[in-house]
Amino acid sequence: MSAERTQPHPMEELLQQLVTCSQALLHSLEAERSALVDRDLDTLADITADKLHHTGTLEALERQRVQLVQELGFDNDAAGIRRCLRSLPRAGRLQALWQQLLANIRACRNGNLTNGGILELGRQHVEQALSVLRGQGGCPALYGQDGDAAPRLGQRDLGKA
Repeated sequence: MSAERTQPHPMEELLQQLVTCSQALLHSLEAERSALVDRDLDTLADITADKLHHTGTLEALERQRVQLVQELGFDNDAAGIRRCLRSLPRAGRLQALWQQLLANIRACRNGNLTNGGILELGRQHVEQALSVLRGQGGCPALYGQDGDAAPRLGQRDLGKA
């Protein structure tokens, strides 16, 4: 067997790195969600740094993937990527890695949206508590006079022109 046959194609190596990195990011998002729920600020700071590291690595690997697809003569759209992967050795393995990467990225997106929702809910609770402490009880209007959908709890108009 020749050395060429045993060496994976650079696309396979790159996709494997993307899958591994996206899984690490997904684990960071899951840990972040736990820290948010537990209100563990020390852990949250560490996880945020970890999450930023994985995000930066993922972006750099993605730039390399785009460049490799283009160097191989394919467009970097869904159809072009499918054609590219089918044209390479071990196409089945490449397509499986690509599908895993897409699933991981979707899960990361959903996890990030969930964590954002937890943060927003916490922010609203803090604003409501501040409102009560300031003696501004009651429910906020859904929309302010300026049409802003976010409640303006804890904020007061200083005057009108």
